[in-house]
Amino acid sequence: MRAIADLRPFLPRQLIDGAGWERLCGRVHGLPIEAPQVWGFEFRLGVADPAADLFVAAVPDMPIGRHLLAQGAAVPATSPPGALARHLQALADADSELSQLVELTGLEYDIADVPDGERPAPGVFLKLRQTLRADTPPAPRERVLTALANAVGWPTGAPDLGLAVARVLAALPPAAAVFFIGALPGRPERAVRLIVGGIAHRQAEATLKRVHCPHASAAASLLAALRPALPAFRIALDVAAGGVSPKIGLELFATARQDRFDSWLSTTPKDWRPVVAELVERGWCLPDKAAGLRAWCALQRLYDNEGMAFLQTGINHVKLTLGGEADTARPSVKAYCGVLHARRK
Repeated sequence: MRAIADLRPFLPRQLIDGAGWERLCGRVHGLPIEAPQVWGFEFRLGVADPAADLFVAAVPDMPIGRHLLAQGAAVPATSPPGALARHLQALADADSELSQLVELTGLEYDIADVPDGERPAPGVFLKLRQTLRADTPPAPRERVLTALANAVGWPTGAPDLGLAVARVLAALPPAAAVFFIGALPGRPERAVRLIVGGIAHRQAEATLKRVHCPHASAAASLLAALRPALPAFRIALDVAAGGVSPKIGLELFATARQDRFDSWLSTTPKDWRPVVAELVERGWCLPDKAAGLRAWCALQRLYDNEGMAFLQTGINHVKLTLGGEADTARPSVKAYCGVLHARRK
């Protein structure tokens, strides 16, 4: 298996197929696929089109990282690919300040909703070694924001954006923390996405009101209603210089782990069957997409001239987005799913 197109026979066609699959392959053409490697797929559950966005970890000393480093060396250093390459070079040095700050860099490719022919720069998400909290001093917070700006090619030193992030952090409960911080440079507004975990259900509404979210009550009600099947959650907040966007995301997990990219490796079909059933009952997931999700959780053995490999697939979390075109009664819903390709040692 050397290209993402080789995954096609192993993925449910209800979730990704036809023109959606062709768009995905065209968008990430050139990214190598070697073992061991993880891919993340984002599926829109209320939309009939079998298409997906893609998420992948950019590890400097693995094939994808080396590919991105070579790609960045061939373009201006100030371009998004050039900036990402400089970021990965610094991350490769275990003694660098950046590697002490960032555990992992992930790339999110917007594909499903992007018009044909457009290739926006991927979003960049940093998994932090030291989380950001309400009591985080200004200097560490600024170092994180500078690292993110450098990774996407933004000019550093945006005091208004830094103040807006500081206000959000100050509004968090003591146990809450930002595990991931990201930016989507292909989108119009310069904003950072804070993925916040550690908020208790009883604190959700008050916390969202403190950051001036207009959907605070609706979000808290949804979290409470879904808690039996989805007991853990994170909140995704987009923060610009003017404050928090009214569009928020609720990332919901079938287990208590919520600080990892790979929670899907420890969940089973039994964990997700009641979740999928509830999403269908609420009208948030089409029956075909539900069938695809039920088929997604699997372990498949592969044989070729190099021996035996396997593909493990699973569901990491579902995300409800409130605001924008999605109202609080009918949120936009996505499933975030993982694929691990590895060879037997």
